[in-house]
Amino acid sequence: MKKISMIFLSLLTIILIAGCGSAKEKEQKLVCTSIENEDDMSFESIISMTYKNNKLNHMTMEVNTKVTSTDVQANWEIFKASMDKDNEEFSKDGISLKVESDDQNYEYKTILNIDVENATEEALEEQGFSNLKDDNSTLEDSKKSAENDGYVCEVR
Repeated sequence: MKKISMIFLSLLTIILIAGCGSAKEKEQKLVCTSIENEDDMSFESIISMTYKNNKLNHMTMEVNTKVTSTDVQANWEIFKASMDKDNEEFSKDGISLKVESDDQNYEYKTILNIDVENATEEALEEQGFSNLKDDNSTLEDSKKSAENDGYVCEVR
């Protein structure tokens, strides 16, 4: 009987230790999309925000510009050079900007990644996100704000 009690206590201890050690951070992802069409081009914006324990941890912003006007398509190289001048690729202090272009389909995409936990205040300020680390907005707050700005959002 003593042996059974010891085995039971050992199993109970293992279960309790395993249960306490498996408390993972709750992670949720908010993805918001907006599509705008103008006479010469269309813009698709996708913002992905990852929250850990309801605190913003990472954000990716993609903007895909598709030129639809034959006049602008005829001057694609000039358009692309102008966009490249405004969107120089970099990776520094937890923030990176990547540029992709598709010369056949006249598409220009910028992808901004922000690792909120590791980004420096200076780098955030340079990119116009000076209050991002101090922002206490929850996932639901961000969802409502983006939807008020015309985005369609979903939690994944």
